[in-house]
Amino acid sequence: MVPEEISMIVSSDPKAGAINRSADGSYFEIQLQDGLQLPIEALNVNIAVEEATIWWVVPNIITGENDTMYITGPDVGDVVQNYVVVIPQGLYDLSGINQAILRDLENQGAKIDPDPLITLTPDEPTQKVEMRFDYATVSVDFTQPNTPRDILGFNSQVLGPYAGAPVNILADNIAQFNQVNYFLIHSDLTNKGIRFNNNYNQTIAQVLIDVSPGSQIVSHPFNPAKINAPELAGAKRTNLRIWLTDDQDRRVNTNGEYFTARIVIHYLKPYVIGHQSLRM
Repeated sequence: MVPEEISMIVSSDPKAGAINRSADGSYFEIQLQDGLQLPIEALNVNIAVEEATIWWVVPNIITGENDTMYITGPDVGDVVQNYVVVIPQGLYDLSGINQAILRDLENQGAKIDPDPLITLTPDEPTQKVEMRFDYATVSVDFTQPNTPRDILGFNSQVLGPYAGAPVNILADNIAQFNQVNYFLIHSDLTNKGIRFNNNYNQTIAQVLIDVSPGSQIVSHPFNPAKINAPELAGAKRTNLRIWLTDDQDRRVNTNGEYFTARIVIHYLKPYVIGHQSLRM
């Protein structure tokens, strides 16, 4: 039995040959011009992802889903106005989302001197968001659709106005800025893949997030998982499907960036070694 292997790099970049790419960038297909076929007698067939690259830019604020704040408060002339603040889609921490809200309020003419209408700060011991209301006429409506209340940790409610402002209000729940704990790469190269608790979903790799937002993850595991794939023996493949999900098996929005994986198929190929009979 002689060990053999087939290596391939797959990329979601259409310029590299990816086809049928999904709108969110999480799914693509590859058409193999010369096909992929292992000998029918191949044994111990397994798949390993020895390297992968993914940009850590999956947005937690998504246009049309959780990007809108409804805030009432004074303008620069102390006249109470209703402001609809739209946060650009992106991957935010608390400081970033606070800055985006304040920037839009200022552009709409809201009062910023001596203080902005609201300020978001972290309460580290509780892992919750604290919202400061700086004026007695300020209120925030979290009952409206498409607000980031879940990320900020607030229940569906109207906060304010508070006659005793400035007032600091602690969120009802722990903040949920971290929407993705790790990535899963899937492929139809295998019928099962890595077992996830009691399920199989064709997972071929787990990619941990070990970089700051906006950076590229380069995963090069010392001991990559090996997935048994006996179904590849003798089968000819001309098309491959690859997709990327989060730890809850939800397709992710790659925010226009591409991801790659270096896949290696290992197997044993039997060889018959010729021999001659000996004469006495």
